[in-house]
Amino acid sequence: MKLAGDSTDGVDFISSLPDAILHHIFSYITTKVAIRTSVLSKRWKHIWYETPSLSIVCYRVDPNSINKTLRSYSAPKITSFDVTMSNDVTAPEIDTWINLAVSRNAEDLSLKFRYNYRFPDTFFINSSLKQLSLNLGYSNLIPKCVVSWSSLRTLSLNRCKMSDGSFAKILSGCLLLESLTLNLCDRLYHLDLSKSLSLRRLEVYGDRWIEAPARIVAPHIHYLRLENYQRPSNLVDVSSLTEANLNLSYVLDYFTCEIVEAELLQFMVREILVKLQNVKKLTIGGIFLQILSLAELRGVTFPKFNIEALTVETRIDQSMIPGLARLLQNSPGLKRITVYIMKCNTIPTSSMLDDIGTDAKMKHVASFVKLVMGNTKTLEKLVLQFGDYLDATGIEELCQMVPTFFDNNVQNSKL
Repeated sequence: MKLAGDSTDGVDFISSLPDAILHHIFSYITTKVAIRTSVLSKRWKHIWYETPSLSIVCYRVDPNSINKTLRSYSAPKITSFDVTMSNDVTAPEIDTWINLAVSRNAEDLSLKFRYNYRFPDTFFINSSLKQLSLNLGYSNLIPKCVVSWSSLRTLSLNRCKMSDGSFAKILSGCLLLESLTLNLCDRLYHLDLSKSLSLRRLEVYGDRWIEAPARIVAPHIHYLRLENYQRPSNLVDVSSLTEANLNLSYVLDYFTCEIVEAELLQFMVREILVKLQNVKKLTIGGIFLQILSLAELRGVTFPKFNIEALTVETRIDQSMIPGLARLLQNSPGLKRITVYIMKCNTIPTSSMLDDIGTDAKMKHVASFVKLVMGNTKTLEKLVLQFGDYLDATGIEELCQMVPTFFDNNVQNSKL
């Protein structure tokens, strides 16, 4: 048996690989590292010139050095072009790199700026682009021309400032768009995706500094993820939705140290649940469960659900029990429950539980399992992911307790 570095007739094994495989290997490393590998083999010296994947990190590297290097680049087509830029990079230099990607028909383009850069009109007219990821460091994204990304399937916008009108113009040029991610996008208030007929996947992330869109119209999506909202968005139309992942951030007002109005929150969450009645897979976090509990204790009516698989990411905490119980009771077709038990999160009443002993934690989990089994009739599988919440001894003792929770109707359930 020969090792990778063994030689046969003076040629090492890796150097004997076809160019296509070497190009594939280079696609997993930055271009700078790929160039450095030329010292390993004479044959490798010019291989990187034609690799279809470029990855440039311009933090500590002189942009002039990058320009000089790219002048030697000879691949006729770029499949992937990933550039991370520092504040030292000027607009003309960015123009040069973007023009290179456009002229070589790049299919996958990822740009990360620390610079208030205005894209040239030519950037918005591209028939080769299939995946685009922009991280603009809270700079403006305002197309001044008609957008035509006729082949674009996946769009990820991070830390961009754009109005509803600017985003609508972008969407109008992405008729084949299938997946959209909006991460901390400022000044976007009304997200209307009703004309995006091919869109199936939507992810929206916000925090307490960047407000997420207040209204979402997305009648064609099948998957929705909303994360880190202080207040949930109004889901105007998500009528085709089959899977949802909802995770609210801590709803504490950091300036007044008071909980955001309970009535408003429970109303907004209930309105979301009404729109999720036909969802088959649902993932929710602890804060969301707390608000459901608040609504349950105040007598708010919950809709019936068609959930078959429920995932809960939370602490075992008393404040989320009423909401979870009601959710289980109103999901008559539930077959699988997965619980990721967190050691710590932003639930206000749960931080004190970090210091309790294994016995107390085990009792909390046992009570939780008993709650689940008492509120479900069709459950086939229950999965508990403990992380570092319970040690090995606690898990072993819990497993010994579990069989006592099952009645004759659920003897075949799996934990």
